[in-house]
Amino acid sequence: MRIAILTELFLPHVGGTEFRLYEIAKRLVGRGHDVDVFTVRYPSDTAEEEDLDGIRVIRYARSPKYVTSNGFRSIRGVMEYSLHTALKAIRTDYDVYYFGEWPMFHSLLTGPLVHPCVQEWCEVWYRKIVIFEKALAKIMHNHVAVSEFTKRRMVEFLHMNPDSIVVIPNGVNFSRFRESARQKVWGRMVYVGRIAPHKGLTMLIDSFKTVRDKRPEVELFIAGSGTLLPAIRQYAEGIQGIHVPGQISEEEKVELLRTAWLFMMPSTREGLPLAPLEAMAEGTPILTVDHPDNGVKDMCINGNGVIVPPNSTGIASAVLEMLSNEDEWNMMRKASLQYARECDWETITDDMEAYLGSVVNGA
Repeated sequence: MRIAILTELFLPHVGGTEFRLYEIAKRLVGRGHDVDVFTVRYPSDTAEEEDLDGIRVIRYARSPKYVTSNGFRSIRGVMEYSLHTALKAIRTDYDVYYFGEWPMFHSLLTGPLVHPCVQEWCEVWYRKIVIFEKALAKIMHNHVAVSEFTKRRMVEFLHMNPDSIVVIPNGVNFSRFRESARQKVWGRMVYVGRIAPHKGLTMLIDSFKTVRDKRPEVELFIAGSGTLLPAIRQYAEGIQGIHVPGQISEEEKVELLRTAWLFMMPSTREGLPLAPLEAMAEGTPILTVDHPDNGVKDMCINGNGVIVPPNSTGIASAVLEMLSNEDEWNMMRKASLQYARECDWETITDDMEAYLGSVVNGA
Protein backbone atom coordinates (compact mmCIF):
# COMPACT_ATOMS: atom_id res chain seq x y z
CA MET A 1 0.00 0.00 0.00
CA ARG A 2 0.98 3.63 -0.52
CA ILE A 3 0.05 5.39 2.71
CA ALA A 4 -0.02 9.12 3.45
CA ILE A 5 0.02 10.20 7.10
CA LEU A 6 -1.09 13.79 7.63
CA THR A 7 -0.19 14.97 11.11
CA GLU A 8 0.75 18.38 12.44
CA LEU A 9 3.91 17.40 14.35
CA PHE A 10 6.41 14.61 13.80
CA LEU A 11 9.92 13.70 14.88
CA PRO A 12 12.22 15.34 15.88
CA HIS A 13 9.41 17.03 17.83
CA VAL A 14 8.75 14.76 20.80
CA GLY A 15 5.24 13.76 21.86
CA GLY A 16 2.98 10.76 22.29
CA THR A 17 1.32 11.04 18.88
CA GLU A 18 4.68 11.55 17.16
CA PHE A 19 6.08 8.37 18.71
CA ARG A 20 2.93 6.37 17.98
CA LEU A 21 2.86 7.26 14.29
CA TYR A 22 6.62 6.79 13.94
CA GLU A 23 6.61 3.34 15.55
CA ILE A 24 3.72 2.14 13.36
CA ALA A 25 5.00 3.79 10.17
CA LYS A 26 8.52 2.35 10.35
CA ARG A 27 7.10 -1.14 10.85
CA LEU A 28 4.74 -0.72 7.90
CA VAL A 29 7.75 0.30 5.80
CA GLY A 30 9.57 -2.80 7.03
CA ARG A 31 6.67 -4.88 5.72
CA GLY A 32 7.01 -3.45 2.22
CA HIS A 33 4.56 -0.53 2.29
CA ASP A 34 5.40 3.03 1.21
CA VAL A 35 4.70 5.62 3.92
CA ASP A 36 4.93 9.40 3.48
CA VAL A 37 4.35 11.80 6.38
CA PHE A 38 3.08 15.35 5.71
CA THR A 39 3.81 17.63 8.63
CA VAL A 40 4.66 21.15 9.82
CA ARG A 41 8.27 22.23 9.40
CA TYR A 42 8.80 22.53 13.14
CA PRO A 43 11.32 23.08 14.59
CA SER A 44 11.89 25.49 11.74
CA ASP A 45 15.50 24.42 11.09
CA THR A 46 14.55 20.84 10.19
CA ALA A 47 14.94 19.59 6.63
CA GLU A 48 12.08 20.17 4.20
CA GLU A 49 12.28 16.52 3.21
CA GLU A 50 14.16 13.55 4.64
CA ASP A 51 14.18 9.79 4.93
CA LEU A 52 13.61 8.60 8.49
CA ASP A 53 13.99 4.82 8.80
CA GLY A 54 12.43 4.44 5.36
CA ILE A 55 9.62 6.92 6.07
CA ARG A 56 9.56 9.87 3.69
CA VAL A 57 8.94 12.97 5.83
CA ILE A 58 7.68 16.05 3.96
CA ARG A 59 7.71 19.28 5.98
CA TYR A 60 6.14 22.58 4.95
CA ALA A 61 4.33 25.66 6.29
CA ARG A 62 7.48 26.64 8.17
CA SER A 63 6.37 28.11 11.49
CA PRO A 64 9.09 29.02 14.03
CA LYS A 65 6.46 29.70 16.71
CA TYR A 66 3.97 26.95 15.86
CA VAL A 67 3.93 25.89 19.52
CA THR A 68 3.57 29.05 21.61
CA SER A 69 5.27 29.71 24.95
CA ASN A 70 2.13 28.67 26.86
CA GLY A 71 1.99 25.31 25.08
CA PHE A 72 -0.88 26.16 22.70
CA ARG A 73 -0.79 26.21 18.90
CA SER A 74 -0.34 29.37 16.88
CA ILE A 75 -3.66 30.12 15.15
CA ARG A 76 -1.81 31.44 12.11
CA GLY A 77 0.44 28.38 12.07
CA VAL A 78 -2.54 26.03 12.28
CA MET A 79 -4.36 27.70 9.39
CA GLU A 80 -1.23 27.83 7.21
CA TYR A 81 -0.51 24.16 7.81
CA SER A 82 -4.13 23.15 7.20
CA LEU A 83 -4.37 25.11 3.94
CA HIS A 84 -1.02 23.84 2.67
CA THR A 85 -2.06 20.28 3.53
CA ALA A 86 -5.19 20.55 1.44
CA LEU A 87 -3.29 22.03 -1.52
CA LYS A 88 -0.63 19.33 -1.36
CA ALA A 89 -3.01 16.43 -0.86
CA ILE A 90 -5.14 17.12 -3.94
CA ARG A 91 -1.99 16.72 -6.07
CA THR A 92 -1.22 13.26 -4.66
CA ASP A 93 -2.49 9.76 -5.28
CA TYR A 94 -2.21 7.39 -2.31
CA ASP A 95 -4.07 4.19 -1.55
CA VAL A 96 -5.16 5.61 1.81
CA TYR A 97 -4.84 8.90 3.71
CA TYR A 98 -4.43 8.66 7.49
CA PHE A 99 -5.10 11.84 9.49
CA GLY A 100 -3.82 12.61 12.96
CA GLU A 101 -6.44 14.34 15.11
CA TRP A 102 -4.79 17.70 15.69
CA PRO A 103 -5.08 20.48 14.70
CA MET A 104 -8.34 19.13 13.24
CA PHE A 105 -8.67 21.87 10.59
CA HIS A 106 -6.30 19.98 8.29
CA SER A 107 -8.78 17.09 8.36
CA LEU A 108 -11.82 19.31 7.90
CA LEU A 109 -10.27 20.99 4.86
CA THR A 110 -8.60 17.98 3.26
CA GLY A 111 -10.92 15.10 4.14
CA PRO A 112 -13.54 15.95 1.50
CA LEU A 113 -10.85 16.22 -1.21
CA VAL A 114 -9.13 12.83 -1.01
CA HIS A 115 -10.25 9.21 -0.73
CA PRO A 116 -10.20 6.88 1.13
CA CYS A 117 -9.52 8.61 4.47
CA VAL A 118 -9.04 7.43 8.02
CA GLN A 119 -9.31 9.77 10.99
CA GLU A 120 -7.45 8.99 14.21
CA TRP A 121 -8.86 10.16 17.56
CA CYS A 122 -6.66 10.32 20.66
CA GLU A 123 -9.23 12.14 22.77
CA VAL A 124 -12.63 13.86 22.72
CA TRP A 125 -12.82 17.28 24.33
CA TYR A 126 -16.52 17.98 23.49
CA ARG A 127 -17.00 20.80 26.02
CA LYS A 128 -15.17 23.51 24.10
CA ILE A 129 -14.89 22.34 20.50
CA VAL A 130 -17.79 19.94 20.06
CA ILE A 131 -18.99 21.71 16.89
CA PHE A 132 -15.69 20.93 15.15
CA GLU A 133 -15.57 17.38 16.49
CA LYS A 134 -19.09 16.67 15.25
CA ALA A 135 -18.22 18.12 11.84
CA LEU A 136 -15.14 15.91 11.66
CA ALA A 137 -17.18 12.87 12.64
CA LYS A 138 -19.52 13.48 9.69
CA ILE A 139 -16.83 14.30 7.11
CA MET A 140 -14.78 11.18 7.77
CA HIS A 141 -16.24 7.71 7.33
CA ASN A 142 -13.42 5.61 8.80
CA HIS A 143 -12.24 6.22 12.36
CA VAL A 144 -9.49 4.86 14.62
CA ALA A 145 -9.69 5.44 18.38
CA VAL A 146 -6.59 4.91 20.49
CA SER A 147 -8.60 3.39 23.35
CA GLU A 148 -11.99 1.96 24.25
CA PHE A 149 -12.37 5.00 26.51
CA THR A 150 -12.01 7.36 23.54
CA LYS A 151 -14.41 5.24 21.47
CA ARG A 152 -17.05 5.41 24.20
CA ARG A 153 -16.77 9.21 24.27
CA MET A 154 -17.03 9.39 20.47
CA VAL A 155 -20.27 7.44 20.64
CA GLU A 156 -21.66 9.23 23.72
CA PHE A 157 -20.77 12.85 22.96
CA LEU A 158 -20.51 12.89 19.15
CA HIS A 159 -23.27 10.32 18.53
CA MET A 160 -21.09 8.33 16.15
CA ASN A 161 -21.92 4.86 14.89
CA PRO A 162 -19.74 2.47 16.93
CA ASP A 163 -19.39 0.21 13.86
CA SER A 164 -17.45 2.99 12.11
CA ILE A 165 -14.82 3.07 14.87
CA VAL A 166 -11.93 0.63 15.24
CA VAL A 167 -9.78 0.67 18.39
CA ILE A 168 -6.03 0.43 17.73
CA PRO A 169 -4.26 1.31 20.98
CA ASN A 170 -0.79 2.63 21.66
CA GLY A 171 2.02 0.15 21.99
CA VAL A 172 5.37 -0.40 23.59
CA ASN A 173 8.75 -1.79 22.48
CA PHE A 174 8.49 -4.63 24.95
CA SER A 175 11.86 -6.16 24.03
CA ARG A 176 13.57 -2.86 24.85
CA PHE A 177 12.80 -3.17 28.55
CA ARG A 178 14.65 -5.47 30.95
CA GLU A 179 12.39 -5.74 33.96
CA SER A 180 13.82 -7.17 37.16
CA ALA A 181 12.15 -7.00 40.57
CA ARG A 182 15.63 -6.85 42.11
CA GLN A 183 16.20 -3.40 40.56
CA LYS A 184 13.09 -1.86 42.09
CA VAL A 185 13.57 0.79 44.76
CA TRP A 186 10.78 0.12 47.26
CA GLY A 187 8.69 3.25 47.74
CA ARG A 188 10.03 5.07 44.66
CA MET A 189 7.11 6.76 42.91
CA VAL A 190 7.57 8.17 39.41
CA TYR A 191 5.63 10.50 37.13
CA VAL A 192 6.80 10.99 33.54
CA GLY A 193 4.84 13.22 31.19
CA ARG A 194 3.86 16.78 30.43
CA ILE A 195 3.95 19.25 33.30
CA ALA A 196 0.53 20.80 32.76
CA PRO A 197 -2.40 21.93 34.97
CA HIS A 198 -4.67 18.94 34.28
CA LYS A 199 -1.96 16.43 35.28
CA GLY A 200 -2.79 16.80 38.98
CA LEU A 201 0.82 17.26 40.09
CA THR A 202 0.16 19.64 43.00
CA MET A 203 -2.34 17.08 44.30
CA LEU A 204 0.33 14.40 43.91
CA ILE A 205 2.85 16.45 45.88
CA ASP A 206 0.31 17.05 48.65
CA SER A 207 -0.33 13.31 48.90
CA PHE A 208 3.40 12.60 49.00
CA LYS A 209 3.82 14.84 52.04
CA THR A 210 1.16 12.82 53.86
CA VAL A 211 2.83 9.52 52.95
CA ARG A 212 6.31 10.71 53.88
CA ASP A 213 5.15 11.74 57.36
CA LYS A 214 4.46 8.04 58.02
CA ARG A 215 6.97 6.38 55.67
CA PRO A 216 10.07 8.63 55.45
CA GLU A 217 11.86 6.24 53.07
CA VAL A 218 9.58 7.05 50.11
CA GLU A 219 10.62 9.31 47.23
CA LEU A 220 8.90 10.94 44.26
CA PHE A 221 10.31 11.79 40.83
CA ILE A 222 8.41 14.19 38.55
CA ALA A 223 10.03 14.18 35.10
CA GLY A 224 9.00 16.01 31.93
CA SER A 225 8.61 19.45 30.46
CA GLY A 226 5.75 21.89 30.14
CA THR A 227 4.43 25.30 31.02
CA LEU A 228 3.88 24.42 34.67
CA LEU A 229 7.42 23.11 35.33
CA PRO A 230 8.71 26.25 37.16
CA ALA A 231 5.59 26.35 39.34
CA ILE A 232 5.84 22.65 40.20
CA ARG A 233 9.51 23.04 41.11
CA GLN A 234 8.60 25.92 43.39
CA TYR A 235 5.69 23.97 44.92
CA ALA A 236 8.00 21.02 45.70
CA GLU A 237 10.88 23.15 46.95
CA GLY A 238 12.12 22.16 50.38
CA ILE A 239 10.16 18.89 50.55
CA GLN A 240 12.55 16.04 51.30
CA GLY A 241 12.34 13.10 48.91
CA ILE A 242 10.92 14.96 45.89
CA HIS A 243 13.01 15.30 42.73
CA VAL A 244 11.88 17.41 39.75
CA PRO A 245 14.58 16.95 37.06
CA GLY A 246 12.47 18.36 34.21
CA GLN A 247 13.00 16.95 30.72
CA ILE A 248 15.05 13.73 30.70
CA SER A 249 16.54 11.60 27.91
CA GLU A 250 15.00 8.35 26.69
CA GLU A 251 17.78 6.41 28.42
CA GLU A 252 17.18 8.24 31.69
CA LYS A 253 13.46 7.61 31.40
CA VAL A 254 13.91 3.88 30.91
CA GLU A 255 16.26 3.68 33.89
CA LEU A 256 13.85 5.63 36.06
CA LEU A 257 10.94 3.37 35.11
CA ARG A 258 13.11 0.30 35.72
CA THR A 259 13.73 1.30 39.33
CA ALA A 260 10.23 2.65 39.98
CA TRP A 261 8.00 0.92 42.51
CA LEU A 262 4.82 2.73 41.39
CA PHE A 263 3.96 4.89 38.37
CA MET A 264 1.79 7.86 39.30
CA MET A 265 -0.80 9.21 36.85
CA PRO A 266 -3.13 11.57 38.78
CA SER A 267 -4.31 13.30 35.61
CA THR A 268 -7.93 14.35 35.22
CA ARG A 269 -7.79 14.22 31.40
CA GLU A 270 -6.02 11.51 29.40
CA GLY A 271 -6.54 9.44 26.29
CA LEU A 272 -4.05 6.59 26.27
CA PRO A 273 -0.55 7.94 27.03
CA LEU A 274 2.61 5.97 26.30
CA ALA A 275 4.44 6.42 29.60
CA PRO A 276 2.17 4.13 31.68
CA LEU A 277 2.61 1.38 29.07
CA GLU A 278 6.38 1.77 29.24
CA ALA A 279 6.20 1.65 33.03
CA MET A 280 4.25 -1.60 32.90
CA ALA A 281 6.84 -3.05 30.51
CA GLU A 282 9.26 -2.58 33.40
CA GLY A 283 6.88 -4.30 35.81
CA THR A 284 5.74 -1.08 37.46
CA PRO A 285 2.07 -0.96 38.55
CA ILE A 286 -0.01 2.17 37.86
CA LEU A 287 -1.86 4.46 40.24
CA THR A 288 -4.43 6.73 38.60
CA VAL A 289 -7.53 8.68 39.63
CA ASP A 290 -11.24 8.06 39.13
CA HIS A 291 -12.23 10.97 36.90
CA PRO A 292 -14.71 10.81 33.97
CA ASP A 293 -12.17 12.34 31.54
CA ASN A 294 -9.32 10.01 32.51
CA GLY A 295 -8.77 7.20 30.01
CA VAL A 296 -5.89 5.65 31.97
CA LYS A 297 -8.55 3.97 34.13
CA ASP A 298 -9.10 1.52 31.27
CA MET A 299 -5.50 0.35 31.70
CA CYS A 300 -6.01 -0.57 35.35
CA ILE A 301 -8.82 -3.11 35.18
CA ASN A 302 -6.76 -6.30 35.03
CA GLY A 303 -5.05 -6.15 38.40
CA ASN A 304 -2.13 -4.10 37.10
CA GLY A 305 -2.90 -0.92 39.02
CA VAL A 306 -5.20 0.95 41.35
CA ILE A 307 -7.84 3.61 40.76
CA VAL A 308 -8.30 6.07 43.62
CA PRO A 309 -10.47 9.14 44.36
CA PRO A 310 -9.13 12.29 42.65
CA ASN A 311 -7.78 13.94 45.79
CA SER A 312 -4.60 13.86 47.83
CA THR A 313 -6.20 11.87 50.66
CA GLY A 314 -7.27 9.08 48.30
CA ILE A 315 -3.82 8.88 46.71
CA ALA A 316 -2.00 8.86 50.06
CA SER A 317 -4.26 6.15 51.52
CA ALA A 318 -3.72 3.85 48.54
CA VAL A 319 0.07 4.34 48.58
CA LEU A 320 0.30 3.59 52.31
CA GLU A 321 -1.79 0.45 51.87
CA MET A 322 0.40 -0.79 49.00
CA LEU A 323 3.58 -0.11 50.98
CA SER A 324 2.36 -2.53 53.63
CA ASN A 325 1.36 -5.31 51.22
CA GLU A 326 4.28 -6.60 49.15
CA ASP A 327 2.38 -9.70 47.98
CA GLU A 328 -0.33 -7.57 46.37
CA TRP A 329 2.31 -5.36 44.74
CA ASN A 330 4.01 -8.46 43.28
CA MET A 331 0.74 -9.60 41.74
CA MET A 332 0.28 -6.16 40.20
CA ARG A 333 3.85 -6.26 38.87
CA LYS A 334 3.19 -9.55 37.05
CA ALA A 335 -0.15 -8.31 35.69
CA SER A 336 1.59 -5.14 34.43
CA LEU A 337 4.16 -7.18 32.51
CA GLN A 338 1.43 -9.29 30.90
CA TYR A 339 -0.57 -6.21 29.88
CA ALA A 340 2.48 -4.58 28.27
CA ARG A 341 3.48 -7.80 26.50
CA GLU A 342 0.09 -7.87 24.76
CA CYS A 343 0.61 -4.26 23.58
CA ASP A 344 3.87 -4.80 21.71
CA TRP A 345 4.19 -2.49 18.68
CA GLU A 346 4.42 -5.48 16.31
CA THR A 347 0.96 -6.61 17.40
CA ILE A 348 -0.39 -3.07 17.11
CA THR A 349 1.06 -2.80 13.59
CA ASP A 350 -0.58 -6.10 12.65
CA ASP A 351 -3.93 -4.55 13.53
CA MET A 352 -3.20 -1.28 11.71
CA GLU A 353 -1.98 -3.05 8.58
CA ALA A 354 -5.08 -5.24 8.44
CA TYR A 355 -7.41 -2.30 9.04
CA LEU A 356 -5.84 -0.04 6.41
CA GLY A 357 -5.97 -2.93 3.96
CA SER A 358 -9.70 -3.32 4.60
CA VAL A 359 -10.23 0.42 4.01
CA VAL A 360 -8.30 0.29 0.74
CA ASN A 361 -10.34 -2.70 -0.40
CA GLY A 362 -13.62 -0.98 0.53
CA ALA A 363 -14.54 -3.47 3.25
